[in-house]
Amino acid sequence: MTEEEFETLLKRGYETRNVEFKGRGSRTQAGFLNKVIRAILGMANQRDGGKVILGVESDPLDAVGFDEDEAKAWLNFDALASKVNECASPPVSFDLESFTYQGRRYIEILVHEFDDIPILCRRDSGQEGRGRPSLRRGACYVRALHKPETSEIPSEVEMRALLELAIDKGLEKFVRRAQKVGLFPPIQPLPMPADIEGLFKDQAEDLQ
Repeated sequence: MTEEEFETLLKRGYETRNVEFKGRGSRTQAGFLNKVIRAILGMANQRDGGKVILGVESDPLDAVGFDEDEAKAWLNFDALASKVNECASPPVSFDLESFTYQGRRYIEILVHEFDDIPILCRRDSGQEGRGRPSLRRGACYVRALHKPETSEIPSEVEMRALLELAIDKGLEKFVRRAQKVGLFPPIQPLPMPADIEGLFKDQAEDLQ
């Protein structure tokens, strides 16, 4: 992410469905790590995935960043992937990188949408308000439509969107398999005229 792109996100002043901010915390700090994992699971359950950016307090937005040693700990991809996928079923796919803004380091987690079936949380972990676990076994986290936050599926609207995405993926997978075994031929792109400029000219003359 470039400084210009990051500034655009900050100037917006709020999170979006595909961008979630998390503040400054250690990867070994269980409470903070659980919030990051929850955000990752939610992003994986929406079309096109999304970004979780660490180092930005969200209410209000405040770019606090990390120092070099703190950022380096977060950039251990294998360690973070292991912690995330201890809580995810099936596993989540994501990329990890850092960028610099005004002398501070920030962590960008680019989360890919699920491959075949929605991601469920596979374990309880931590506690939040009223004794509820911050990660609940069996929960399906999504980015809510009424408010850009990660939560368990809050309404039938988010449930339908998740089911439609899963159905689309199932159909795409079926088509690829059917083409592979020859049930029907691959879809071929429509041929383009060799003289497409001339075609447009002829159509324009016909309209006159």
